[in-house]
Amino acid sequence: MSHHPLHHRRVIYLVVFLAVVAAVTTSDVVHDAFVDVLRTAESVMRAYPRAGMAIFVLLAAMSAMLSFFSSSALVPIGVFVWGPTTTGLLLWIGGVSGGSFGYWFARTLGRRIVKRLVPEAPFRRYETFFRERAHWPTILLFRVALQSELPSYVLGALRYPFPKYLPMMILAELPYVIFVTYLGQSLIDRNGMIFAIALLLGVSLTVVAFRALQREMREA
Repeated sequence: MSHHPLHHRRVIYLVVFLAVVAAVTTSDVVHDAFVDVLRTAESVMRAYPRAGMAIFVLLAAMSAMLSFFSSSALVPIGVFVWGPTTTGLLLWIGGVSGGSFGYWFARTLGRRIVKRLVPEAPFRRYETFFRERAHWPTILLFRVALQSELPSYVLGALRYPFPKYLPMMILAELPYVIFVTYLGQSLIDRNGMIFAIALLLGVSLTVVAFRALQREMREA
């Protein structure tokens, strides 16, 4: 199975993120400017705490629904203001909420609208596969391998039972939440060791899950 635009997008995000991290962790000037931005955001969040949390959750939900949007750049702000635990919880709530909304969006409005939001070729490929192989271990693997809007749209369009999909979304979001939260914390602390370990574990988990999903699709 060839790589599709969602994976190309991830590569671009990773390259840009690594470039930002390199600048923040190696340059005192860039790091000081970065912290100044975080302090400005903190003053706004402290002035409007409920609204700040609501906006953060909304943006996290949007990142789980739209292929061109990612909330990962906001994670350092959340960690700086609320700490990693609260930020991770908000990110998890947003991810599950966005995935749920995407599922019901696809289930009720159908394929014609969904295909405007995600690439058509991978959507068809996964849809065909899961019509015949909708077992929960494979679907959990699908969700872990593709932390994006695609699994929710595919399973919603297929009308896969939501009570079965919800626990898998909850579980699959946890590795991503831990991954990006600790990356955000290490970026603030300029801790290269934590950053390297978190990055290695997160990327490795995604690669292993994606390769396993590829094997299942080839053998189906």
